Amino acid sequence: MKPPPEEQTILQRAKQGDKDALGQLYEWYVDAVYRFMLYRTGDAMTAEDLTAEVFTHMIVSLPRYEDRGLPFGAWLFRIARARLSDYWRATHRREKHYHELLHQARSDSVQPDSADSRLEYLQVQQVLHYLTPAEREVILLHFAAGLKNREIAAVIHSNENAVKSKTRRALKKLQRILEQKQLFIAQRET
Repeated sequence: MKPPPEEQTILQRAKQGDKDALGQLYEWYVDAVYRFMLYRTGDAMTAEDLTAEVFTHMIVSLPRYEDRGLPFGAWLFRIARARLSDYWRATHRREKHYHELLHQARSDSVQPDSADSRLEYLQVQQVLHYLTPAEREVILLHFAAGLKNREIAAVIHSNENAVKSKTRRALKKLQRILEQKQLFIAQRET
């Protein structure tokens, strides 16, 4: 996710409590944070609640934020990751429950509005099920949240080359899975 050119100026104003600047930061990042939470939890209401927690924490912590050469978005997604971790710990729903939620995708609260979006969402969720948690995380941070490799590295406390490698391996794995599914479908149709 490429930060807007005026982000540093807006960030400084937000650190001083400027509500308009805080609103601008929210507008720039809310969709990416929400998509990340939605794909990780599988539940729209939970994703909304966690997104709200991320921005509440951002507002409280922003006066102490220090620019250390990493994008602001990376700092924000570290908060998102921490809130998600707290959520799983508090509700005792680690990976086992996440996989159960993928199979309960019939609920309207889990699915996007349009039929096409719903079908695409379910297909993505099914394929993501085959990835390891670490692979799924880098894919979602890259594609759902729109972060660049450098930002993902900052979020997951890794280095950029490791993120590139992990993303490449996950994409190859997804490609193999999709090819196998297509082959299976073609065989069923004949």
